Amino acid sequence: MSIDLKSINATLEIPQENSTTPVKPEEAKTIYDFITEKGIERTLEIGFAYGRSASHIMAATGKPHIALDPFQDYYKNLGAKNIEKLGFKDQLELIRDFSHNVLPRFVSEKRKFDFIFIDGDHKFDGIFVDFYYADLLIDKGGFLLFHDTWMRSTELVLQFIRKNRKDYKEIPLANPNMVMMEKIAEDDPRDGMHFREFYNTRTLLRHHATMHMYENPNGLLRKAWLGVKKMIGK
Repeated sequence: MSIDLKSINATLEIPQENSTTPVKPEEAKTIYDFITEKGIERTLEIGFAYGRSASHIMAATGKPHIALDPFQDYYKNLGAKNIEKLGFKDQLELIRDFSHNVLPRFVSEKRKFDFIFIDGDHKFDGIFVDFYYADLLIDKGGFLLFHDTWMRSTELVLQFIRKNRKDYKEIPLANPNMVMMEKIAEDDPRDGMHFREFYNTRTLLRHHATMHMYENPNGLLRKAWLGVKKMIGK
């Protein structure tokens, strides 16, 4: 079945003042294309907001989807309303609770997923806890997708995985604000004393540069960065 992603994005109601916060249309298309290509069916996302990622996930799978979001009241329930307008209401199980409450229950229930999108709490400890439980909820061949990789907190979790979890492999994506990790082994190979340092000065410098450009949109650094992007055609 052909899905018109432009129509989905046109239907989504997202307030202009929050338009820079949610998943972008091109990011949602990356998710849609990946899920379609891999034939993924069992999906979970942490963070829901206005429903853009959820709508693209359900469009790709045609299957039930679970989203965790305790803040729909803050978003004026627009995410749930958007999903209903798009005709995906019966596919969605929206759990209005924190991931640190729900994910341990899913583990105890022996639930399993093929794809988990981590885009909820953006503090380091919140992301790390989401990763810890998401890892227990997927088997070999499953995928974890991280959003907002420009943030130092997200990057540090990713660096931990790269340095300490050899049972994960990074899958290249065209979009630089997302990182996909594939679980390539059934069991975590580490012993009880394993630890590899994951602090990285390069990512710290990149974080400070990014924050400087964010806080100074008309500054010389941002203008130089935009000039380089234009030259290389990105």
